[in-house]
Amino acid sequence: MLIFRKTVDYWKKEIGGLIWATLFSVIVFLTNPEFPKWKEFIKEIPNIGMCTFGFLLTFLGIILQGGSKTIEWMKSREKLFEQFILLNRRVVVLSIVLSVYAYFLAYFNFEWAKGLFTYHICLYLSIQNIMISIFTFISVWFLHDTMRFIKIFYLLIKKN
Repeated sequence: MLIFRKTVDYWKKEIGGLIWATLFSVIVFLTNPEFPKWKEFIKEIPNIGMCTFGFLLTFLGIILQGGSKTIEWMKSREKLFEQFILLNRRVVVLSIVLSVYAYFLAYFNFEWAKGLFTYHICLYLSIQNIMISIFTFISVWFLHDTMRFIKIFYLLIKKN
């Protein structure tokens, strides 16, 4: 089956992370999350994101500068290697965006905003729900693409 002259598998690979992220963020928004319950979880995310960021950039540097037979063989699989590089770049960008956003959410004092919305407390709660939903969106997209990156890596090093 073709959608806009591309296969369903193509669309799953290209926007699968966005679809899952959208689905989960809508579910989180509809469940009306309470920000204080999420705060401790959110505080730990920058550590994970920064470790992933550093690891993937180091890993990419080793792969691109390496000259061993295995690395040369990986580079010879052009289409898969190109997907590998593009996905590495996307996961690196997502990890830094997720880390910065999580750091902002975890350490920003939202209490001052209550004064702005004293007559519109529903708006204040909706803004918090939206912010947590955005966090969920970025997190799920990051997780999906990281798992896809790992899958492509193992396909690349498979020598069959």
